[in-house]
Amino acid sequence: MAQHMGRELVIKRKMEVDQLFASVCVSEARSIEINNEEIDITKPDCADPGSKLVRSLMYGMQSIAVQLDGAFVGNAAQKAMTADAVNQVVTEYQIVVPGVGMFEADFLVSMTFSGDKAGELQAQGRMAATGVIGFTAAA
Repeated sequence: MAQHMGRELVIKRKMEVDQLFASVCVSEARSIEINNEEIDITKPDCADPGSKLVRSLMYGMQSIAVQLDGAFVGNAAQKAMTADAVNQVVTEYQIVVPGVGMFEADFLVSMTFSGDKAGELQAQGRMAATGVIGFTAAA
């Protein structure tokens, strides 16, 4: 089963009609980045100011970004995600990471579409969480 866990990384959008989350169909790849800013809080030793400094850090701002890439499938959730990007609408999404857990937050969405005369329409998306990020660990 571990060989197919990448397919189970799922992006879901809260739909207006029923307020339930629906999977955004992503045919190829998706990823999530949890970025924790590091703040340097290093202070010199007052008793021995010429001594070696040892780096000391604390967490700063956290950001979560999601990338998606693949053929434009055009299911209802993917079309709604595209509308979020076009209309600059902040919408609630869930990101399910198998074996890790579920992230839930409002996201800003950006989209890129590409294609050639003989191929499928491709869609690439970038999502950035804004505000409080909920996390439920996998059981």
